[in-house]
Amino acid sequence: MKIDVKTVKELADNLEKYKLNEVAVESGGVKLVIKKEKPEKNVEYIQPQQIIPQVFIDGEVQEAQLEEEVEAINCEYITAPMVGTFYISSAPGNPAFVREGTEVTPGETLCIIEAMKLMNEVKAHKACKIKKILVEDGKVVKKGDKLFAIE
Repeated sequence: MKIDVKTVKELADNLEKYKLNEVAVESGGVKLVIKKEKPEKNVEYIQPQQIIPQVFIDGEVQEAQLEEEVEAINCEYITAPMVGTFYISSAPGNPAFVREGTEVTPGETLCIIEAMKLMNEVKAHKACKIKKILVEDGKVVKKGDKLFAIE
């Protein structure tokens, strides 16, 4: 086979025509491979903006609710140590380990995360007050998801 510009052009045209990623031809000990380059994906990272919800009733902002939301944004959090299902009590119908406003001691169980049929207790790492429970019972959480707002 004679490799000339015309042959290379025809093979390149076949890439587009037949939507191929690669064409290879071998003849007389000569091998020609034409590959289509994959375009690099441009990844753009966007910094999330902090959103402060406002509630309007009869045209007035409810200041108490707005202040509570701002306070929640500026507090500490207890996060999920793993992926799994969040449970606030040891079994359905049992009382919750903690409620909003509960003061806990270090090592006290706050919730359970079920992962691969194993029940993993999430414990308080320090003495604190549970300001807000941020996950609904029975919902799936990812590692690092905020479970509790604490103060």
